[in-house]
Amino acid sequence: MTPHSSEQLDREQQIRRASEVLLDAGWLFDDFVNNEMRKVLVSQPEERDLREEAWRRARVATEMKAGLESLIENYEADLRLKERRSRGTASAKGSSE
Repeated sequence: MTPHSSEQLDREQQIRRASEVLLDAGWLFDDFVNNEMRKVLVSQPEERDLREEAWRRARVATEMKAGLESLIENYEADLRLKERRSRGTASAKGSSE
């Protein structure tokens, strides 16, 4: 197995895992963020530390979910690009023969 194909398999496994997490627990990210934002909204003015901590946790969870989604989207975009390039190469070869 070449290093390139090993890296490709690792990336595919990473994408598969990210997809599984979003499929199985994507709703959990949303519920967690909603719960933390509720804490921010109902906090009293003197509960500044609690409000800031809830805001930080909500932001981190949102960024984690967005990172997983971005990882999958970039991988799918790369696949589409490779597919278009291979079709373009195949049609160029066919027209030169």
